[in-house]
Amino acid sequence: MKRFLPVSAFLILAFSGCFTEYVYTSTCVYKNQTDESICFTWHSHDARHSLTEDTVFIIPPQGSHALKFWAEGHYPLPFCGDHMSPNPGDSIVVSNGEKQVIHKFYPPDPETNNLYQIKTYTLVQKRKRHITFEYIFTDTDFADTEPSAPMEPHSAPE
Repeated sequence: MKRFLPVSAFLILAFSGCFTEYVYTSTCVYKNQTDESICFTWHSHDARHSLTEDTVFIIPPQGSHALKFWAEGHYPLPFCGDHMSPNPGDSIVVSNGEKQVIHKFYPPDPETNNLYQIKTYTLVQKRKRHITFEYIFTDTDFADTEPSAPMEPHSAPE
């Protein structure tokens, strides 16, 4: 019995913390350095699972907006948090009221600043279990795009 008690205590202590997964957060800050408001709409069936903000928002001129993604055990990439992963049909539509840019998860376009690709972002800060990325919208984001109808911020995707 004397031998059983120390072994039991050791086993309880040894296994009590083994399966702890820390939650990691990635913050993506989107800054608007244009003279027009930008409407940002994320079309995805998994859009709400790992976000703390809405998937449709307006960034005023010289303003910013942050999205936070979380995951257990690792830093999530933009639009890839826990219990979600981009699907081939997912897209992000960014409109300045006159023109729009559609960022598609698939097929990826290595020649553009696709918001699904981590190389598009600038690493701003890395702390214990929290990382911050930044993307700055400029007029060049809309330079080679086709004119379109303005996006309506109140009509969230179904």
